This record gives sequence, C-alpha cells and structure tokens, in this order.
Amino acid sequence: MKKIILFISAMFIASITNAAGFKPLINKNGTYVPFDEKTDIVPGFKTSEKSPKGSINYYRSCLGYGNGEIITHFNDACYVIALNAFNNEVIFIIPKDTTKTSLTQQEVNRYLAGYSPNASDFASNLKSGVEDGSIRQVFVEKSLGVKADNYTLTDNVHGFTYAFKDGILSSYKSNDGYSDDAIDVKENYPQIFAKILTNARVHYGASKLAVNEYVNGQCKYFRRINFSYLRQASNSNINFNYALLYCILYEGMGLDEFTFLVPNAEISSSLNNYVIMSCGNYMFTFKDKVHVKN
Repeated sequence: MKKIILFISAMFIASITNAAGFKPLINKNGTYVPFDEKTDIVPGFKTSEKSPKGSINYYRSCLGYGNGEIITHFNDACYVIALNAFNNEVIFIIPKDTTKTSLTQQEVNRYLAGYSPNASDFASNLKSGVEDGSIRQVFVEKSLGVKADNYTLTDNVHGFTYAFKDGILSSYKSNDGYSDDAIDVKENYPQIFAKILTNARVHYGASKLAVNEYVNGQCKYFRRINFSYLRQASNSNINFNYALLYCILYEGMGLDEFTFLVPNAEISSSLNNYVIMSCGNYMFTFKDKVHVKN
C-alpha cells in the first residue's frame, strides 16, 4: 500500500491539535522538549488569521518555517511529525502518548520506522511552495548543504534543479526532464510508466527530448482520465496510449499535441477549418485545430 504523506490544511490540523490539548515537542540539540512560546518563537513572527493559535501551521510559523519548507507525516503513534522537506530532519512531533513530555532521538527514530519520502509528494510540495512563495533560498541551501550558483541550485538528492528570485523559490524542473504528472505515475504506477516509456522509445527513441515530451504528455492525460476508464488503455487498439484514450472519451486536445502523442494517426480528410484524423478504427474531428466530439 502506498505510504501516506499528508500536506494538512490549517483548519484540519488545528482541530487535531486543539483536541489533543498539548503542545508539540521540538528538536533542541537532539532532545525533543515542549514548545515554549516565551523562548521558542522566532523574532519577528506574526501570527496569521489563517493559522489559528494551537494549529500545526501556527507552530510551524512560530518556529520560522515557510509552508513549503516542511512536510508532515502521521501514523498510529503520532498526531503529526513535521519534517524539513529537503533533508527529512524532524522539526517537531506530537505523539499520541500524552505522558511523553520529552523524547530522545532514538525514540523519534522508532516513530519514523518504515517512513519513506514520496517523490511525487515532494514535487507537489515544491509546486505549492512556488505558488505561495514560501520556500526560501537560504533555507534550501542550508538544508542541502549546497550553495546556489547564479540563482540556480541543483539538488541531486531529490533530482530537481531550483531557480530563485529575490531569495524565494520561483520555479523548479526535474533533472531527468519529467513533469510532476510523470513523477507521480512513475512512483505510484510503475508498470504503467514502463509501458508509456517503452512506447516513447519506439516512436522517438533517437531523441531524449522527444521521449520526455511524449512521456510527460501521456502521463498528463493518464491523470486527467476518470479512473474507471483507465483499464481500457490495455486494449491492443489503444496500447497504453492515454492521449488516444482521452480523445476517445473527451474533447479539447489540440491538433499539434494529438499528432505528436498519437504518431500512428493519419489525416483522413481536411476541409476549410476541419480536419478528420484516423487511428485504427477511431476517427477524430478537429475544428480550428481543437478536438471536438462528433
């Protein structure tokens, strides 16, 4: 079963924390002790209306971390474990055993037994961090022990390259050229990803860029198709071409993208602003270069 990593909303996690009625234990030189508002709030911290006092986001902000800088994990023994998203160092922990007023690193390690970071969730965290501007360059550099060069930093641990603007993460890309959708499919549906990659190499094997573009496109449409229809892709007439399956089920794909992702398709007819494409027994109508259902 896929390991669960949750990026938990402030409202949901607030209800957990307040119901528990106790504060998190924070890492101080390898020993985890109760959070103290008198000494542990980072200077200049300002509470947010979106982070009610007592919520996980409140404590995260108090300790000086941006939303995209931490990743949260929970299990049967803990309400939450908040970790540095870039090096998995535990920032704070809330165990369900309310008698625990301090923890050693060894105890925390036991709480984390079996935990493994998920690549697709890491990419999702990067995406949200870029959107809300919550990942600082100095934080990433310190976490990874690598300095940015000309506002760009290559992360060989997670397989991404980051670009910064005004000290904040502004964009990122996978070092292997895969999109977030492709990373998700590769991690969570490895057999499907292997089929897509095989097809990509059959069609565009001489060009790594084209192979990556094909994989990214197929994975994009894999993620857009209703899960109940995905099994149809194993049909020999479709052969795990999810762009083709998408066009069978839906409309809206552009003609140029279609011809790239369905390279076996041929022009059946063309008149004025209409183009009819055929692929096997399937026919597709494009009006003004946009697929429309017949």
